[in-house]
Amino acid sequence: MAVHKSKIPDTWAKRETAANQNSKATRERIKRDLNRDRSALVQHTDINAFTVYTQGSYKNYTNTRGSSDLDLVVQLRSPWMRDLSDLNPEERERYHRDKTPADYGYDDGFRDSVVQALRQFYRENLLKDPIDNSGKAIEISGSHNPLPIDVDVVAAQEYRIYHTYPEDGDPKYTEGMKFKPLMDDEWWVNFPKVHYENGNKKHDNFRETVRMFKNARDHYNDNHWFTLDTPSYYIECLIYNVPDDVLKRSDLTDRFDDVLSWFERDSTGLDDFDQVSEMEALFGDENTQWNTDDAEEYIEKMRTMFNDL
Repeated sequence: MAVHKSKIPDTWAKRETAANQNSKATRERIKRDLNRDRSALVQHTDINAFTVYTQGSYKNYTNTRGSSDLDLVVQLRSPWMRDLSDLNPEERERYHRDKTPADYGYDDGFRDSVVQALRQFYRENLLKDPIDNSGKAIEISGSHNPLPIDVDVVAAQEYRIYHTYPEDGDPKYTEGMKFKPLMDDEWWVNFPKVHYENGNKKHDNFRETVRMFKNARDHYNDNHWFTLDTPSYYIECLIYNVPDDVLKRSDLTDRFDDVLSWFERDSTGLDDFDQVSEMEALFGDENTQWNTDDAEEYIEKMRTMFNDL
């Protein structure tokens, strides 16, 4: 009887324990500092006007050994942005009647206040400034970073898609977050809390499988001249669309092969895939969507990598 040889290393499915501890300590420290009475964020808003929470691979338990940045959201809770398209005319009228104008909003310098507060606590001086406020997120990194790990902070505003707005009782809505990158007037919308909840509902092997496929991408890039620039977020969304009965195989090598085979079937239509939040299609022309050509290349290269192991 032939002995089954495992191709996929066990380490590809595991999380980094030390990194998880560092991410928790970092989140707690930033949250504590931003909520201090003397924090510029509290001074410009109010301690109850914003919330701080984790998103991304650390929150979703899909971080790998190569994961470094902790993704944090500093979210303005009030006022919030909203989508009322699901409401009937009576409900929309009721919403507008109940809503009162806010004195302060996202465009009144919320991101600047977040940056100012972070510099209060983590910048030693002008020459030792770990805060980079030039991109989509506010980055805390480099040799002068006093935190245990690098951090990407997104300054966002709460976003609600209302489904009901009854005369009596609480309205029903889906919570997301909306933000603008620096020097950009285009809004980005994400649903990190729904993303996390939906990931919890998948098969127990889901997150382990995501880590395998992220490590497989890194292994491919370490061994080829032409590398794959496949974002981890899209890998997670891709695996989310795999049926649970394909994910249930306990053997890592068999499961990896089964997942690839499912992607390669003629009956598998990528155009029907959702993001993990199921609030938006995975593929399309929006700024938060992927394209099928890159997904198909990733799947093809993963098959090449698997066959070469």
